[in-house]
Amino acid sequence: MTSFNKMLATIEQQAAEINTFATRLDAAYKELESTNARLKETSFKDEVTGLYNRRFFSLRLEEELSRYRRFNHPVSVVLLDLDGFKAVNDEFGHTVGDDTLRDVAQILMKHSRGINVVSRYGGDEFAVLLVETSKAGARLYADRIREVVAKYPFSHGKIITASFGVASLPDDEAGTAEDLFRAADEALYTAKRAGKNQVAATPSPQRVL
Repeated sequence: MTSFNKMLATIEQQAAEINTFATRLDAAYKELESTNARLKETSFKDEVTGLYNRRFFSLRLEEELSRYRRFNHPVSVVLLDLDGFKAVNDEFGHTVGDDTLRDVAQILMKHSRGINVVSRYGGDEFAVLLVETSKAGARLYADRIREVVAKYPFSHGKIITASFGVASLPDDEAGTAEDLFRAADEALYTAKRAGKNQVAATPSPQRVL
């Protein structure tokens, strides 16, 4: 083999090694991207129910308010709090309590559109962001969920009910995402005080004729 052929063989070998290294590097990069995507997804999900968590809900609420300001599409927030859930945990334990939360999560997902954001906000409280939904539509949605929850055959055999608070734009004077959420929370408190197992909404402004 001439020195030229030896040099050519060496170059070809080095090129093959570089190509192998590049392939491995590309595979490692794709695996890293996949891992990061899974981590990001996990950071937005509630471990018990698999729903989105408070962090993701808050981010999406901010986005929808920005969209509302641009296009004036209605947006509603529905808060749901289970009535007497602590008694379930106390009597049957947290495992059964978690099963109950998962059942409620499935009910919410089954009766929600794909563009809506269903989240477990914390404890036995759930928050639903209803995109392009008026206050009237949000109340109908909440009342439908209320009826399904009240009739649902939970594994522990007890009847579980839920109270709901509804707030919407443009009906409510909410300048920020925090304002809109607070309005829904106040409506939820009204439903609780009024006897639970019902839907309450912030009062719509009176029109001057």
